[in-house]
Amino acid sequence: DYVGGFVGENFGSFADCYTGGHVTGGAYVGGLVGQNGDYGRAAHTYAAIARCYSRSRVSAEDQTAGGLVGRHELGEITASFWDMDISGQTASSGEIGFMATGTDHGVGLTTMAMKTLGTFLDAGWDFVGETENGTEEIWWIDDGHDYPRLWWEREEGEPEVVIELSAAGFDAQIAEGVVLVDFYATWCSFC
Repeated sequence: DYVGGFVGENFGSFADCYTGGHVTGGAYVGGLVGQNGDYGRAAHTYAAIARCYSRSRVSAEDQTAGGLVGRHELGEITASFWDMDISGQTASSGEIGFMATGTDHGVGLTTMAMKTLGTFLDAGWDFVGETENGTEEIWWIDDGHDYPRLWWEREEGEPEVVIELSAAGFDAQIAEGVVLVDFYATWCSFC
């Protein structure tokens, strides 16, 4: 129970994420979250989700499955979407509790709409190269061909970039914004 593609139970807040794959379980299964917020078990816990999407196939044994959330109990979901064609779900949440706030509990879209830049710009998502929704440049998209991706993700099939660093050029490369994921150098005492 309480199974989600990103997290099983959300008792906090998160933003700017996505999931894909197949999410399945007994009860309260969501493409993104199994349960969002809680009212009554231990304490009243408000939870929030913003600017996220799911492109996951979702199924629950007892039918309490949702495209985004299995059970939306206490909190809000804003500017978030799920792919109705992929998920097999027609509702954002398998169950909506009486303490869920707002009217936006997530929006179900076709695969084509999920691959359209305008869908996300209209919802206030911050994309590389636009400034109306912010300048953090969180997302990018191959408009009309693929789902949004986080700014640091490569296109499918794009080879990894390997940058050779030296003691002399290390600081200059870092200053240019090179992000190191796995790093080891014999000449670097703190690495």
